[in-house]
Amino acid sequence: MSVKLHEKVAFGLGGIALTLPDIVFTQWIFMRYAPDEQDALVKASVFGIVFLTARVVGAVAEPLIGYWSDSCRSKWGRRMPFVRFGLVPLAILFFLMWCPPVKGLSLINAIYAYLVIQLYLLFYPGVLTPYLSLLTEIGNTSQERVGLMTAQGVFVMIGSIVFGLVGVVLNKFGWEVMALIVASITFVSLLPIAVIGKERNLTSGMKEGMSFLSSVVLVLKSKAFRHLVLGTSFYFLAFTCILISLPFWVKVYLGMGEEVVSYLMLPLLLITLILFLFVGMVVNRWGKYRVFSITLFLASVGLFLLAGVGLYPIGKPLHHLFGVIIWMSVPVAGLAVLPFAILTDVIDEDERRTGTRREAIFFAIQGTIQKIFIGCAGGLFSLLAYWGGGNNVTEMGLRLVAMTGGVSVLIGFFIFLGYPLKDVDVVRQSTMSDKLGGVE
Repeated sequence: MSVKLHEKVAFGLGGIALTLPDIVFTQWIFMRYAPDEQDALVKASVFGIVFLTARVVGAVAEPLIGYWSDSCRSKWGRRMPFVRFGLVPLAILFFLMWCPPVKGLSLINAIYAYLVIQLYLLFYPGVLTPYLSLLTEIGNTSQERVGLMTAQGVFVMIGSIVFGLVGVVLNKFGWEVMALIVASITFVSLLPIAVIGKERNLTSGMKEGMSFLSSVVLVLKSKAFRHLVLGTSFYFLAFTCILISLPFWVKVYLGMGEEVVSYLMLPLLLITLILFLFVGMVVNRWGKYRVFSITLFLASVGLFLLAGVGLYPIGKPLHHLFGVIIWMSVPVAGLAVLPFAILTDVIDEDERRTGTRREAIFFAIQGTIQKIFIGCAGGLFSLLAYWGGGNNVTEMGLRLVAMTGGVSVLIGFFIFLGYPLKDVDVVRQSTMSDKLGGVE
């Protein structure tokens, strides 16, 4: 039975929840708790530790969530219980993150921030990792899965455009209203799949008796997975640093309001959305390996360009920053589509090697490693961005963050060059050609 239109739309809508709350959290949480020395609710160094610790603990828990989902046996399936029962707490915790109990600098705010952020970072993968694994539960054929991924990709871009408006909402209505809007959108975007979602492969999954440790070891033995996850993780470290730093470039370096962040982000997201439509065409011509390698290299160049904003002889700093944002739209388009598509090749290769299909544990361990790197990005930002300024972000600190990001993505690029399944597209095209030739 093919995937119905309402199932495709319901699954695709979840792409908003996959994108919107986490990038809002990443870009704005430092600005909420440690904007500068005068308005800080938590010391910058302390909040850097809060961010790093919460990210790492949430990341370490993610493989357990994936294992529980792969091993789950219920009348609803392996994935749906996590989505249905975790959705409401996820939305509530997102809202609470932005509502610290004490005005001004306070240890109570630090404790509150850690507890709420930590719970959010446990419920986020608790809902979204099983949701992602529904890709192969709902869709049985490659064509069905491509259709589901395309629907998800469209809504991921819509979520990103909504994210671009956060600065305007903050400037007009404040933190609590912004948090309520994003929490509500997150809830609504996952509600359709939570209500109508139905897994077809209720009895499929890991072999009986396979332990959590054995499952993790099998994933980490995959050379293709190691190269993919490390390549993408170094990118996410850099991208997180830039997301966090952009509001500070606008407020501290340019001396402008939060709404300017939206004016900068919207062109990036709109151009990315347009380019997103051509990614499949480019991949069909050049292959996922080559396109993703180029994407990482272009991202690295863009971050080195960011480090020089305001130093170029032509144009003003705002023009430089806008130019860097436009440049980054090209790699962001590729990075929005390709990692999951490449991971499906890795999962297929692992199934051929082990005889076991274990999607959730792959998504979870990838998430763990990436989120450890994202947590390190928060630590690096708190160390570098405030360089020489105490609790105030400095110009030199912002340039150091950008240069560190450029080096990080470059490392990821060189790691991904060793990815061993680079010919998988060519092999499949050749196989299809052989079959067509045989028919003739």
